[in-house]
Amino acid sequence: MPVEEISLTASFKIDLTDADEAAISEIHRLFAEYRKIVNELIEYAHSHRTTSFTSLHYAKYYELRQRYPTLPSHYIDTACRHAASIYKSFLELKKLGMCEREKPIFKGRTIWLDNHLFKLDVEGWRASIAVHGGGWVTLRLLHGRYHDKFKDMKLGEAQLVLRDDGNLYLNVAFRRAVALPEVGADAKVIAVDVNENAIVYGNDDFIERFETDEGIIRTRYFLKRRQIQSRIRGRGLRARLLGKYRGREWRRIREIYYRAAKGIINKAREVGAAVIVMEDLEVYKEDKDSKELNGRIHRWSYRRFQQILEYQARLHGLDVKYVDPAYTSSVCPVCGGGLDLSPNGRRLKRCQRCGLEEDRDVIAVKNLTKRYYEECMDAKTP
Repeated sequence: MPVEEISLTASFKIDLTDADEAAISEIHRLFAEYRKIVNELIEYAHSHRTTSFTSLHYAKYYELRQRYPTLPSHYIDTACRHAASIYKSFLELKKLGMCEREKPIFKGRTIWLDNHLFKLDVEGWRASIAVHGGGWVTLRLLHGRYHDKFKDMKLGEAQLVLRDDGNLYLNVAFRRAVALPEVGADAKVIAVDVNENAIVYGNDDFIERFETDEGIIRTRYFLKRRQIQSRIRGRGLRARLLGKYRGREWRRIREIYYRAAKGIINKAREVGAAVIVMEDLEVYKEDKDSKELNGRIHRWSYRRFQQILEYQARLHGLDVKYVDPAYTSSVCPVCGGGLDLSPNGRRLKRCQRCGLEEDRDVIAVKNLTKRYYEECMDAKTP
């Protein structure tokens, strides 16, 4: 039985009332210097058009070590990785036409910490952060019953995050080994098709539908933000309101995603399914040589839902497979014939060859299921 290591992230709020002023001052000094270092590395990456951590580290490490002699050297290592990641993401957004700036700017709200820069006491729920001169600052972490499950897990890296409201958080990655089932052509699957306002899942035996109304929710928040932009003149107030509604929108969508993922996982365990099958968006990009289409796919929120569902599935010991999504709602899953819109409704489709009439989402789920088994059989063929 294959074993895979799953990463889980726990977010701890730091109790600043338990820390003295000297400790808080050291933390804010870290944020200030880390921000300067990352922005300098971004500037170098932009001028040399590189997204390579190795290139940044080779070119700037020793220079920065001399300039910040009391700063632990691993902060420069993590800053190089952080800057390379930021600049790579910027170039991807620029390519899709989603960014108008010439180069990215790091605002210094997050510090990446490797396992040399922090220590975690999971019994006393205290974290120690490396500071200047080889010293350490110990901070108390606020926790609840949810965090108890992390006590037996392996410790990974972390991020120190300073929120706009002044609160400080430590986001820690933990790792846990999960046994995944042996899967193949005889494995029972649940295929998932995601649309703007619904998530449809099932196989040849059953179909279930989870109404998300995501498109309606996003349209309402879009209109609300447009009203704020047109009516609020003060730049600071407008920015705060826009940020407030963006955060509210994402929290609402995220809650829907997690409820949908939980429902799919529970159904998989109920029917004995071992595999979750979803659309492989990368394959779709390769088939369509269109920047506009790639931009739309990149912005589609169901990619985020796929990430949440995959994470939850592997956490519960289910395997996840991606198949080619091309023509899943326009080919008959029974005979392979072409489908036309049915006169009975805009979502119903009818097969020209065998006369099958079904909802296009149901057809997509059945085709995803069929393609999984076809790919398994092709893999066995020498």
